[in-house]
Amino acid sequence: MWYYLSRGINVLTQENSPKYETAQRGDTLAQQVSRQLSSAILSGMFAPLDRLNIRRLADEMGVSATPAREAILRLISDEVLQINNKGAIIVPERTAPEIAEIFSIRRMLEGQMAASAAAALTDDDIAFLEATQAEFLRSLADADFKEVLRYNSLFHFRIYERAGQPIGLRIVESLWLRIGPTLRHMYPYLQRNRGNHRGHENVIDAARHRDPEALRHAILADLDASETALKRYIANPNGA
Repeated sequence: MWYYLSRGINVLTQENSPKYETAQRGDTLAQQVSRQLSSAILSGMFAPLDRLNIRRLADEMGVSATPAREAILRLISDEVLQINNKGAIIVPERTAPEIAEIFSIRRMLEGQMAASAAAALTDDDIAFLEATQAEFLRSLADADFKEVLRYNSLFHFRIYERAGQPIGLRIVESLWLRIGPTLRHMYPYLQRNRGNHRGHENVIDAARHRDPEALRHAILADLDASETALKRYIANPNGA
């Protein structure tokens, strides 16, 4: 298909490559390509150092190279993607200081947005969180870590969207795009230690009570657990 991975000679095949919708009229083609590519990054379809190919991306989405290039340049400008020293477009590998800074900012923003969202959550939202958590745990047990990351993002953003803070939401999305591919590394650790992983259940409990401070603290605890798992991976990538 359209993506070649930069690690060795691995190639994303038709079976495991992202599936995109053909771009339609409405938003600019570049906006549509950017949105779908961002969704793929956020949902764990890429790992750090994966390589992107503009022509194959354009072919997959049924657009010319120009909007595909514009979308990728926008993500490079946002530091979601990067051009390496060989001129290839890659998903960057985050350093430990970058990860620490991203989580620090996420705690400030996501905790506040969760508290703001608490009163606005509906019964449908709670049902969505419960169903998404069930799929999250199933994927974790199956070691399907791409799906784990996708369900994790769906879970969190259902809450943040209810805060009614579009500027904050865009900032949080940009942080998730930067950290998302790296988060794939922590899930093998969580899969082996899932008995201690109650972060989402505590979030759901707080959401059911529409308790702003309890929801804030539950979100912060979940972020702390994620950062701890990721640090363990970084310290010992072969046995986190």
